[in-house]
Amino acid sequence: MYKMINSTRLKNFKTFKNETVFNVSQLNLLTGINGRGKSSYLQSLLLIRQSLEEHGNLNKVIFNGSCVNLGSFRDVKNRYTGNDTKIEISHSGPKGKIELIMNRSEYDDMVGIPGNTTSEILNDFKNIHYIAADRIGPQEFYLKSTLPEFINVGTKGEFVGNVLLQKKSDLIHDNLICNPNSSHDLELQTGEWLSKILDTENVKVFATNEESSRVITFLFGFGQLKFRPANVGFGYTYILPIIVSGLIAKEGEILIVENPESHLHPKAQSNLVYFLSIVASCGVQVFIESHSEHILNGIRICALNDKIDITHNDISIFYFEDDHDEPYKKLNIKSNGKIDNWVEGFFDQQEIDLAEIFKLSRKK
Repeated sequence: MYKMINSTRLKNFKTFKNETVFNVSQLNLLTGINGRGKSSYLQSLLLIRQSLEEHGNLNKVIFNGSCVNLGSFRDVKNRYTGNDTKIEISHSGPKGKIELIMNRSEYDDMVGIPGNTTSEILNDFKNIHYIAADRIGPQEFYLKSTLPEFINVGTKGEFVGNVLLQKKSDLIHDNLICNPNSSHDLELQTGEWLSKILDTENVKVFATNEESSRVITFLFGFGQLKFRPANVGFGYTYILPIIVSGLIAKEGEILIVENPESHLHPKAQSNLVYFLSIVASCGVQVFIESHSEHILNGIRICALNDKIDITHNDISIFYFEDDHDEPYKKLNIKSNGKIDNWVEGFFDQQEIDLAEIFKLSRKK
């Protein structure tokens, strides 16, 4: 399987004061303590995508754009470094690397000016699908618009209606066909995956546009009945852009998903990880940021599932902790799904709470 990125090096970028290297895999989980660098790592990728979208090159690195809004050079630079300190971001892959060493601009504090730039894989970084944590809720209508060269659903899912309307008949990757007895096109398989993940039968999606109208009407179907999105649970609309992104992503591209567990019950979270693991097995490099133990355990199960071409060797789990010298610990997932260097306080709150309940109940 082709990975766009094998490793990342960050220095003086946000929380990463010292040089920090990430060796990443086909399927990556970023988890751990809040405010310790999970989002910062992902932003090191998204800054490049949005800069290329705006200018077509990396003569300037745009700190505020279509993917992230990080403020000024001072906000992006590590707070414990001097004003003249350079920000360093480097991503390396099998086809080459992008290396940015950014200085402060004399004229615009909202951009970084790369001094030395290596960019053998520049065009690849345009192809990053990003689904943010603050996705939009139910949308009954979308304005029809021209799809960009890099087709994506938007960071908040705002273009999902346009993608489903204009690409509804596109055939998806053979490995991503959820129900082989159904049509293999994007629209039908989107409904099939919604059904599987949410454990509901016969879900369909309908994106329609009347002739001469710029308005796309969107409905969910359940059997013979159709419902407006506002009358369907938030879980459906929150995972819809994730599913569509996974189905349209191509080999060699990247898919970033923040908080996929939002509005989902535990079984649905595990089912969604199953879907994302299959996406990764199709050659899409997947990054998941999550605080859910069900997401973690779902990944461990997928590593053992013979039906998915993903093994423990294709998975990286990064636990971000409160240590500026060693910002993260890479957890070792073994061939049997076990983690042999479990971190104290890592997804064991359930056991702690149960012990406290038992202790308090004995006093009653």
